[in-house]
Amino acid sequence: MFRQKYSLLTLLLFVTSLQIPAAAETIKIEAGEYDRIGVPVRCELSGDITANPRLLLISKDTKQKIPTQIDWSSDKPKLCWMLEQPLYAGENRTYLVVPADNNPQPLPQVRAERRHGAIKVLLGKTPVLEYNVDIRPSPVESPSYYARSGFIHPIYDPAGNILTDDFPPDHYHQHGIMFPYKKTLFRGEFVNFWEQSARLGDVFHQDVVTTITGPVYGGFICKLDHIAFPKTEKQTTVLNEVWQVKVYKTKSIFLVDFLSHQRCATDQPLLIQQNHYGGFAIRGRRNWSEGGDFLTSEGKSKTNGNHTRPNWVDIYGPVPSAESATLSGFAVLGHPDNFQAPQPVRLHPSMPYYCFAPMVLGDFKIKPGHVFTSRYRFVIHLGKAQPNEITRFYDDYANPIKVTFEK
Repeated sequence: MFRQKYSLLTLLLFVTSLQIPAAAETIKIEAGEYDRIGVPVRCELSGDITANPRLLLISKDTKQKIPTQIDWSSDKPKLCWMLEQPLYAGENRTYLVVPADNNPQPLPQVRAERRHGAIKVLLGKTPVLEYNVDIRPSPVESPSYYARSGFIHPIYDPAGNILTDDFPPDHYHQHGIMFPYKKTLFRGEFVNFWEQSARLGDVFHQDVVTTITGPVYGGFICKLDHIAFPKTEKQTTVLNEVWQVKVYKTKSIFLVDFLSHQRCATDQPLLIQQNHYGGFAIRGRRNWSEGGDFLTSEGKSKTNGNHTRPNWVDIYGPVPSAESATLSGFAVLGHPDNFQAPQPVRLHPSMPYYCFAPMVLGDFKIKPGHVFTSRYRFVIHLGKAQPNEITRFYDDYANPIKVTFEK
């Protein structure tokens, strides 16, 4: 599906092969029953061939020109843009689709850069997040098995404060955004990919497929390996995983899409056993052990939210500022198509850590020939979470804007 490298010529040839119906010069979008503010919009491209590698949308109402970007990460390429003005419930809007040849090239606003063993994604000059390509050594010489790669840290808020942690002293195996399983069986043997101290399993970065820079979103696609019995004669790659991460061009908040595809690397399944935690995990700032908390879509916190099944969870707490401590945080929205959605969450009662844990509901298998897909959206904000705003983002994520070509 993916290529290792994309030359400029390759991208131009790819984009110029995209197809838009000749008579479909207008795109109509419909809000449906939800308010839409500052969200991405996308639609599949099909029909007659266009010879233009760049396209603009022009609002029929305001004549505003909206940059677009082609998403080539799947078999069906999509046209993407950011909603430029609010579209409230019941409203619709139409755009003209025009070649951008006679319009200035939009400057890339979101870029991904490879440096210092990581992929850093920036919105303008402001950092949003980093993905660790290189193996980060254990913070203590002995034991050395805590070294790890293939995780996201730091995540920043729009003011530049770091919201995640890496190698926290209470749990050296926790890292920002990570996706290991705790209690599994492979070929009848127990494998723990979560706790490196067990020395039974681990997760590492394997390859960078591509980095993406553009006027609508930037990000990366990478591969990871889930390895059983590392550094032994039985060492085996059990799962191959692909992450797609998109950071959108936004204003007051950061908006990030995370997509994971996990596949069996052998002809044997991986059985994920029932357990009270494991899976897609988030570790917040270490000072949030005191003064930090969770807020779920059901209004619950660390005192009463454990193993509930919310649509989203926000983790927040105090961050440094020039004058006094302020609050920042980020919500993770679980997509309704995820396995066992809405997924149970493990909210730790004393640490700033939680995970989406479908194994709370029982055993399940990742089988050969099957793709286990997980989707999450991050809403990274200043101040305490605003539940109505996060729910608005969730409603859009779960029920995207309807887009049609009109003739």
